[in-house]
Amino acid sequence: MTNYQCIECGNKVKMLYREYKAGVIRISHCDACKAVADKYIEYDPVIIFLDALLLRRQAYRHLLINTQFDSHWKLAVLLWVCDAFIKLVVQRAELASKHGDNEPFNYTYIGLELYLNFIIAAAELLVLLAVVLTVYALRNYCRHRNLKTFMTQPLTKAVIVASLWHMLAIPALLWGQVYSSIYLWLSQAFVYISTFQALK
Repeated sequence: MTNYQCIECGNKVKMLYREYKAGVIRISHCDACKAVADKYIEYDPVIIFLDALLLRRQAYRHLLINTQFDSHWKLAVLLWVCDAFIKLVVQRAELASKHGDNEPFNYTYIGLELYLNFIIAAAELLVLLAVVLTVYALRNYCRHRNLKTFMTQPLTKAVIVASLWHMLAIPALLWGQVYSSIYLWLSQAFVYISTFQALK
């Protein structure tokens, strides 16, 4: 029994492609909608992530259902470090604007803030995961009156992949974006929109 889905209509498919000799493959088609079951198996990962950035449901279906992506915990650690770094850069910019460019300020305070930002970033990610898992567990319990069919791994993977766009704030901060706080709010809103799309 396979867990593959057509990225266009969401119906189950037996296989995504058939492999022949010399690396030749034949892409499978969906029996329901007659479209290519998963066109992304031929695409470069950068194109797939760009399509996910554009909130295309097909890209999320490919990433979350049709691939054997098991490194989501490594991705969660990377997001955790990036989020803490973003918070540190924003705090450093606020401190520099308060003290002026010529006045020195205590860098030990900044070092301690980095560790505090690690704790805050981890707490934010865990709270988001806990809220999503609780909502879906309650929804599953109301529908089926049990939690036997409730699976946490696909939901956790969806939240982590959708949170990838926290890293979009890093280039703006490194390039000295004047309106970095607005950019951070927009990237945070985008993370929530992409989380909603990934969970759909």
